[in-house]
Formats: sequence, C-alpha cells, structure tokens
Amino acid sequence: MQADRDDGVLACRHCGSSEELSVIARQVEIVGESSRLCPTCRTRLADGRFDGFPLLLCQRCQGMLIQMEHFVSIIDAARAHEDPSGTIPPRRQSPGDRAIDCPVCAHAMLSHFYGGPGNLVIDTCEPCHLNWLDPGELRRIAKAP
Repeated sequence: MQADRDDGVLACRHCGSSEELSVIARQVEIVGESSRLCPTCRTRLADGRFDGFPLLLCQRCQGMLIQMEHFVSIIDAARAHEDPSGTIPPRRQSPGDRAIDCPVCAHAMLSHFYGGPGNLVIDTCEPCHLNWLDPGELRRIAKAP
C-alpha cells in the first residue's frame, strides 16, 4: 500500500483496494531521516515520534518500525487518538505469506499472528527487539475491542 496524503487514503497498487489514512499516521512527528530502509518498499525510513515515543516511519507506505520497549505505549497512545467506531476489515495476510528482512540486522523477521486485539499478522526481529507494522496495522490494533 502507498499513502496518498492529498486524498487521505492508503491505496494498494496490486489489488486496487484503499482505506482511509489513519489519524495516527498523520500525527507522527517527523524529526529526521534514518539510515534504515523500509523492509517492504525500500524507501528510507524517517525518524519520528508519536506522543513522544520514538519509531521509524515509512513516509511512502506508512509502515512503522517500533522498538518492543515502546510498543505497548505506542498502542495506548494510538487508542487515545483513534476513533473506536467503524469496522475493521478482515485480515488479508497469514504468517509466511511474505518474508521481510529486519532493517537493522538484515536477517529475516518472524511473521506471526499478533497476540493482542486486531486479528493481524506482524513481523518481529527478536535479536533487535523490533516490531514491524504494515500500513494500517497500528490502527487495527487501536480500533479493536
């Protein structure tokens, strides 16, 4: 998926689907450019902050690389900013559907079902203590009951 900030949507060039660009992605404060590349679209990640918590954001696809130590705090902040109404679309990915490499160590990330709400698959690099969230996944977690 690719962000179209002018239209306020995430659009998939592959299947043509689109969804509203999340309030969360629009509220990430960009504080600099990282040397790391997005594991899905290979664009340079931006250093960002969401409610004061650090993360790396792909400004092209809106994917997020989040340190595990800040993961729960970022989810809590996302819940405070996201409107809980509306529906969550069905999960489109299963573990193993794709393989991505960690932007830090370049080893394959573990693709697995997220143990919390939202019915989604996330990618984790245990040695680097990082979670990768694809576009819209933080919003799915925040909106889930």
